[in-house]
Amino acid sequence: MAVLFDLDGTILGFYRDKSKVRNECARKYGVSEIAPEEYYYAMRKVIQNSKINDREPVFEQIVGDSKVARKIAQDYEKRSLENSFVHEDAEEVLSGIKSKKGLVTNGPRSTQWRKIKKFDLEKYFDSVVVSGEVGKSKPGKEIFEIVLNNLESSPDESIYVGNVPELDVVGANNAGLVSVLINRECELCRGDNRKFNPKPDYEIRDLRELYGIVNS
Repeated sequence: MAVLFDLDGTILGFYRDKSKVRNECARKYGVSEIAPEEYYYAMRKVIQNSKINDREPVFEQIVGDSKVARKIAQDYEKRSLENSFVHEDAEEVLSGIKSKKGLVTNGPRSTQWRKIKKFDLEKYFDSVVVSGEVGKSKPGKEIFEIVLNNLESSPDESIYVGNVPELDVVGANNAGLVSVLINRECELCRGDNRKFNPKPDYEIRDLRELYGIVNS
């Protein structure tokens, strides 16, 4: 069995709301508030089947000015890294699960690797695949196929854990993996968000619940 993990929101948490940090950086360079939906739309558009190194193309998609986008991206890169931490349950589970483990994360190459290096996460994984490095992204099945090939594991004996239904659950389903949604403190229990479509195979509040799934 192989256990694959998402990075942001699954292994890493954030001290402050990311959109507030992002908008502080944007306002510093004369850009009005960037709505979360606008940012993530631009991010998904830019990273889809593309190799990118940092967030500059994402902000350029939003503000339309490469120089301003570069300044915002550099500032946000620094502050975003400072805003991140590793969830306590993640450290325990990454050390405790002895199955082959893979990391599958959407994002620019250097952005994601800075997080991985800062928290010394690479030691826990047998394979790390970053969308901006390979040019394939979630929810497409190809990025999962890359890591499964690296792990020499088949989809039907592998599970994927993530926190965003439309990327992680859909992506796992597309690749034929068992999907596990980590829903910390019922963060997704507001309004219609509670009606996940598609529904994950498992929904957990704490990564330590994976022990029961992996050993079942």
